[in-house]
Amino acid sequence: MNQNLDQMTNKELKAYIKANRDNEQACHEAIKLLMSRQSKNAPQYPHDLPSEEMEAIFKAKLQSLEMSQE
Repeated sequence: MNQNLDQMTNKELKAYIKANRDNEQACHEAIKLLMSRQSKNAPQYPHDLPSEEMEAIFKAKLQSLEMSQE
């Protein structure tokens, strides 16, 4: 494992994964670290969520983000 992974930001980890997509072990370690940083309060959605419902969730989230920036 690359010792610098722990020091990378999430954005850097995502770039690392893209740059090393052919290296299964490197990607696995980076994804594992990235997922460990996920908020425990993050909402969990089913993988088979209908497109319409997913779109409604995205729109609501975007609206709440826009309102918080005003």
